[in-house]
This record gives sequence, C-alpha cells and structure tokens, in this order.
Amino acid sequence: MKNYHCIFQILLVTIGLGVYFPILSNQFQLGWDDGWMLMNHYTREGFTWNNLRAMFTETWYGQYSPVNQLLYTLIACLFGFSPVAYHTYSLLLHLANACLVYFLIYRILKYTNRADEKTACIVSFFAGMLFCIHPLQIESVAWISASKVVLYSFFTLLAFLAYLKYVCTEKTGYYILTLAFFIFAFGSKEQSVVLPVSLILLDWVMKRNLKDADLWIEKLPFFLFAVFFGLFTLTMQSPELVQNWAGYTLMQRLVLACYAVVEYVVKLAFPVKLLYIYPFPMLPGEALPLRMLIYPVIVLVAGIGLFLYRKNQLLIFGVLFFLLNIALTLHIAPMSRVNIVADRYVYLPSVGLFFVGVWYAFSYMQTIIKKRLPWLYTLAVCYLLYFGVYAHQRTKVWYDSETLKTEMQELIEHNINAQEEMKNGGKK
Repeated sequence: MKNYHCIFQILLVTIGLGVYFPILSNQFQLGWDDGWMLMNHYTREGFTWNNLRAMFTETWYGQYSPVNQLLYTLIACLFGFSPVAYHTYSLLLHLANACLVYFLIYRILKYTNRADEKTACIVSFFAGMLFCIHPLQIESVAWISASKVVLYSFFTLLAFLAYLKYVCTEKTGYYILTLAFFIFAFGSKEQSVVLPVSLILLDWVMKRNLKDADLWIEKLPFFLFAVFFGLFTLTMQSPELVQNWAGYTLMQRLVLACYAVVEYVVKLAFPVKLLYIYPFPMLPGEALPLRMLIYPVIVLVAGIGLFLYRKNQLLIFGVLFFLLNIALTLHIAPMSRVNIVADRYVYLPSVGLFFVGVWYAFSYMQTIIKKRLPWLYTLAVCYLLYFGVYAHQRTKVWYDSETLKTEMQELIEHNINAQEEMKNGGKK
C-alpha cells in the first residue's frame, strides 16, 4: 500500500503546484504589511546572539512568532529579500501540510478500523486535495506575512501525527516529540494554544477511556504550557485596539461569533466573492442590525441537529475540530483585529469539515454507483474544478499591493452604487 501513498502524495503536490504556481511571480505587499512584518531589523541583522535573543524575548507590533521569524531571517541570509524565495517557502509549507492532512485522516480511519485500506486512502486523498486547492487557503499561502499560519499548522499537524503514534505504540519518544511540536507551533503563532484540547478530541475519536486518570495526567504538561502561552499572548494584544473593539457588548459579540461561524461554513462550501478584508457589520457602540439575529438561530438549529446525530463519532469529531480551532478568532473576547472574519483563520480548522464532507460524500457515492447516476459524478468534478480555477485566479489578486487594493476599491464602489440605488428606489 506504500506505493499508493506515494502516488496520492505525488498527485496532491502536482495538483497544488498547478493551482499555486502563479504566486512564485508575485511581489511583496509593500503597500500593506510585508514591509514591517518581513523587512524588519530582526531579518536584516541576521544570526547574531543579540538578535536571536531579541526574537524570542520581544514582540513586534503585537506579533510573537520567533520560529517564523527565524525562517524569514534564514531565507534573507541565503537569498536576500527575494519575493520568489519567500513565496516558495510558503508554497512548500502548504504542499507539505496537504500531505500531512492526508496522513492524519488516513491514520484516524485506519487506527480506529472505520475504513478499509482503499476507502481510507481515497477519503484521505480528497480531503487533502480540498485542503490544498480550496480558494479560502489562498490568503494564507499567497500572503507572505500570513506564512506563520501555514507554519503553525505544519507543526500542529506534526504534533497530531506524533500523538497518534504515541497512542498506538505508547513510546515515550513520540510523546516528547508531540510536546516539542506544540512548542514550535506556539513559536509560530499563538492560535496553537488550543492544541491540548485537540489532543483530548483525538483521544475521544480514538476511543480511549476519557475517565482514565493517566490520560489526563499525560496531558498536564500540555495544559500547563497552554496556560503560560495564553497568558503571554494576552500581554501582546494592542491595548488601544482591544479597547476599541471592546465597545461591543457581550451579547453583540456572541451574535457576531455566530455570524462568523456561519460565514466560514458557507465560504467553505460555496467560496464566492472572497476578499482580504471583511469589516464588522457595525461600529462599536452602534446597534446590532436586525438581520444579524438570524445567525444565532442558524447555529442553534445546527446544534440541535448535531445533538440528534451525537452518536455519529466522525461527524462530531470533524465539527468539533473545526469549532475548537477557530474559536479564538471569533471575537467573543475582544481582539486587536479589525476583521470580523478572515480567510486565513480557517486554514487549519477547515480540515475537520473537509474530513466530514468527503467521508459522507464518499459514502453517498457508493449509493450513486448502485443507482447509476453518472451526472452526479460530473457535478462533483465540476465542483472541484471550480475550486481549483477560482483558487488559481485568486493567486493573481495577491500579485502586489495595487492588485489587492483594486479588488477592494471595486467592491466599495459596487456597494456604494447599490446603496444609492436602494435610496433612490425608496424615494420613488
């Protein structure tokens, strides 16, 4: 079966290269933030003792990602400030992540005996392909300053795979490796602090006894690190921005969180009109638009549906994986961010929904084969082609700051014209 793994990995990489190769000719976002995120004094000063110490003990504009900064500095030492070098770095990381997603899903299915070899390979491949080519992933890969998202996901996926090996073999080396990957993941991006809870979720889907005291004792180092990392992260938030967005009441933030969850799910299923900025629907202190109240209702209905299917372990696992890994970006607690949602936040969480979606789609396809409905195969192929083509086109939107701003300017002009037409229509 190793040959099949190699074939699927080669296919994933080949398809990914076909979709993403335009980013290799993209430039820096100098009109935005590559200038201060990438071309800072840490990158310029190289590998000196004082510079290395500064990387790990200082924050830069509220950002703490020393592991990613180390790689920025290494690339600068080897290739200078070459856009193609940095874009190659992000692309290779993304392709590696697609392969890791393949192995993560394959091992979950095989270690739990939920699928035979053929089914496990096929489901893992298509889930990995969705992760690889989905248009929502473009921001994380094509935007150099977002490379820490791709990097923390890389170490998190490695941690999951090492942990699964530990669960199956009980070898201490894999446990230590999991802890090391967790530390590297946090050194890449603070969003990784939820990893210990993700490990509990893996325990559950692997059918380990959650009442076993030893299981919780083995998680203690992870939770201690998570608490330390979390407290450290809170000190990095910009007080001015946090205070500004704290102008939303708790009830408003809960409604906005429901809105964000629904938006992410819809964009994963039907990615259209993607942007690099999705502003809040109202400013702090303003009343919540009535249309926003539909989103808590949608979340409540979905929650009831999940409760009814709570015995379906893979379904619950995939949804909880998504929610857990996106929870910190939902603005329930005030954050120093101006976007209500952002494509990059769904990069790793999407794995859970892709897993669930492909698993049930594959099961449904078996029924289609028996009923001989070939047109549904055509529809599925067109759906995947749309993802690939749209993602390929969005890589060009990220060519430089001007192409990115042009997209937003066109949207603003469209919205202004639409609002004027609505006002004129109301007067008539």
